[in-house]
Amino acid sequence: MYRSVRTIRIIISLIAMGVPTWALIAGYNSVLVRMQILTALLAGVGLVLVFWAVVTLIYGRIYCSTVCPMGTLMDCVSFGSRKARRRSRSYRYRAPSRRTRIVFLLLTFVSLLSSSAIVPTLLDPYSAYSRMVSEFIGRPAGIEDRSVEFAIASMSTAVATALVVIGVAWKNGRLLCNTICPVGTILGYGARRAYFHIEIDPDRCISCGECERVCKAQCIKVSDRAVDNSRCVVCFDCTAVCPNGSINYKSGRYQLGMPMLRKLDTSSPTLDIQKNK
Repeated sequence: MYRSVRTIRIIISLIAMGVPTWALIAGYNSVLVRMQILTALLAGVGLVLVFWAVVTLIYGRIYCSTVCPMGTLMDCVSFGSRKARRRSRSYRYRAPSRRTRIVFLLLTFVSLLSSSAIVPTLLDPYSAYSRMVSEFIGRPAGIEDRSVEFAIASMSTAVATALVVIGVAWKNGRLLCNTICPVGTILGYGARRAYFHIEIDPDRCISCGECERVCKAQCIKVSDRAVDNSRCVVCFDCTAVCPNGSINYKSGRYQLGMPMLRKLDTSSPTLDIQKNK
């Protein structure tokens, strides 16, 4: 089932990347452009922000895996990396960079409060993606017509962004989404408590490590049977490769079926009586 879900998710994400790309080139304001989080924030469209807040609290960071075109671009780069390097391009759990995430989030908010959009447009994934589309496709096609000085500055920024995105995604998948992206950080706070989330069944897990190996967000720690859902982008790569069906997208938490593996409650009166016998 999860392989079909993953395939559908990939198709949706490719459409969600292709439509805004065409819209940017054609100068058409599509609904997928208006659904981008920073675009809605700068335009003061509160309904879109409320929509994504509710969706994230229910389903997790599906915005990052389906609607964000930069995220889809990173996934394409990661796919190419894995195909080129085979199993040597395996991912491993990476501890969360909480301080880095907070610093870039604060920089974004301070910039917005000071009525400056420079930092947000540099860090926002959709703004960065639209800049690359404009410079690499729009300008060569003669669609973009600007002064030479502005064109050089914009092209330099787009090239630097592309090199960083492709370089990091080639080696570390969605690392940028979980470190410097302010949208990813904000959604991560809601996804941490999402109703539906990726969960590992400790009774069925055989510690093969397949889920951790394919996790582009590097948020699965097989040794602890744990998933950091604040960084999980709900791509379903892990659920599609699990040979034992032990990792699932579900509500609630798994409970150990073997009492011997549960931690003892040292404050239990029953345990004190047994010790005194």
